[in-house]
Amino acid sequence: MTHDVEATRRTHRVRIPEGEIVALALGRGRPVLFLHGVSARARTWLPVAERVADRARAWLPDLLSRGESSTRPDVSYDLDSEVIRAGLVADALARLDAGGGEDATDAPRVLVGHSHGAAIALALAAERPGVEGLVLSNPVSPWVRRPRILDALASPLLRRATAGALAPLHRPFGRLVLARAAGPHHRASSEQVGTYAGPYADRRRAEALMRVLSDWRPAELGPRLPSGRAVRIVTGAHDPRISVESARRLASLLDASFTVIEDGGHILPEQHPDALAREILTLLDDLDARAERSRS
Repeated sequence: MTHDVEATRRTHRVRIPEGEIVALALGRGRPVLFLHGVSARARTWLPVAERVADRARAWLPDLLSRGESSTRPDVSYDLDSEVIRAGLVADALARLDAGGGEDATDAPRVLVGHSHGAAIALALAAERPGVEGLVLSNPVSPWVRRPRILDALASPLLRRATAGALAPLHRPFGRLVLARAAGPHHRASSEQVGTYAGPYADRRRAEALMRVLSDWRPAELGPRLPSGRAVRIVTGAHDPRISVESARRLASLLDASFTVIEDGGHILPEQHPDALAREILTLLDDLDARAERSRS
């Protein structure tokens, strides 16, 4: 980074029909929307965003019921709903960066997503011809198997009861969630454990997160994959949630570049921010070169 990132950092509060979305924006250059995974938050992308801040204006929203955004256990989190909300937030951030004008709603042209955030990015790109490229980390794909235990969370009564039971156990539960996701080569910091444990300390937030998990259905992505975009996919060899074979199959379908990080798990943005930043910068270089060729 050659400029002062702090001078470009802003926190935006965007109103959508379901409540308020809090988003961090930083950097200068091409707008890039970063979408986090099911139980994470925007700041898991922050180490990557800071590494590309010379080339990109990074937008990092906390998705509904995650991070600092509004908590809504009473609304749907199916893929359609998540994509609609992500689109509204992207348009609002584009207007804010344009100084309140109405001429920037086609941005961003680059989407970056982790896990389920990658599924949202893919479905959003399919709706928006202006999206030129995507970088996907540990991406959910249409053939990822949904655990049957999530079916039980369709019951609001069970979600409330489970949320109450987890509240006093949130720290060890968060540590367990993180340990399973990270793989054998990662040693989680106390701050990382807190990020994944925090939602379960608050019963209403835990209930909302369980609604998110209940509504998570990877098969919904099947008919909503984009085509003709520049795509780069990165996964971890020790990812217990998204197999290398699944990520490779998605890369083949999208004609995407494909990289496996040998000591990586499911949380690559936190484990290997340098590698993810390189993928984004390479994509930006490729898009610039494509634009230059089209002008020639």
